[in-house]
Amino acid sequence: MSITVYAEWDEAGYTRLRRSLIRKSAKGADVQREFLEAVRDTPDFLLYMEEHLDLREGTELEPLAERMSEAEFGNPPSDTERRLFDAWQELTPRIACRVAFWGRVTFRHIEQGRIESTFLAGNGGGTVTGAQRIDTALSATGEESPKSMDACVRTVLRRMGGLPEVRGNRSVYVNCPLARAWWRERLVAEVTAGEDDELQRHIRTVVHPESQQYWEELVTFVVSRNSVFGSVEVRNILVRTLARALDRSPTSSLRRATGLKQVCRAVSIVQASRELSVLPYDHVAQLMETIVQLHSAET
Repeated sequence: MSITVYAEWDEAGYTRLRRSLIRKSAKGADVQREFLEAVRDTPDFLLYMEEHLDLREGTELEPLAERMSEAEFGNPPSDTERRLFDAWQELTPRIACRVAFWGRVTFRHIEQGRIESTFLAGNGGGTVTGAQRIDTALSATGEESPKSMDACVRTVLRRMGGLPEVRGNRSVYVNCPLARAWWRERLVAEVTAGEDDELQRHIRTVVHPESQQYWEELVTFVVSRNSVFGSVEVRNILVRTLARALDRSPTSSLRRATGLKQVCRAVSIVQASRELSVLPYDHVAQLMETIVQLHSAET
């Protein structure tokens, strides 16, 4: 069975570029200004990236067919995430955890007119566009100028493919909208294993939360390469149990990131003392139910 090699930015070069843009001496300097001026204009941005980075040859992942609005790109609704995952089902976790890969995928969406480069600068608030944020950063004066430019540059890099130099390995799962959408729907597919739409809807209440912080906690414990769970089956039981609890109690504290964190920590403590994956399914399911109930409270 042949393994598809996907096109991505040269990893070493992409890492150097990110580091050059966020180092202390770059804050508010010409290197950040030049970068943001390029991001402000899509053709200039495409040229900037191609001039600064080498491409590792391979199969280009086909961009989504539909053009995306800025709001849809920044926080794709559930149906958009499903379409995205369906189109890119052939990806493997080994590829989908790579910053250089998603940086290239995002670039291709800009190149093919699916999004504008200014979308990368959006902060998710919905009241200020990415273009407005760039303009504000470039026109700022005094002490606010370097701070504003630096924050804007970091947002662009996070949204392109992740910024592991600051956020660690989880950045690709959390900060890059296209990567985040793929990982969310992959988790839905794994947990439900092709079961009915009703179960998928319940699981999406867990993996597509309103709170970004909630998804970050979920990534830390059950998705990323540093997951505390050694077993996919154990992880799936936990997510199913959380989904059932949220369905029974819409106002449960489990809807908050702090509640989820308490549950995951409790499970990780148990996991450290015994190997859950070797226990019978019913035993693990009952254990998860007990832990979730203990940390659930009405709000």
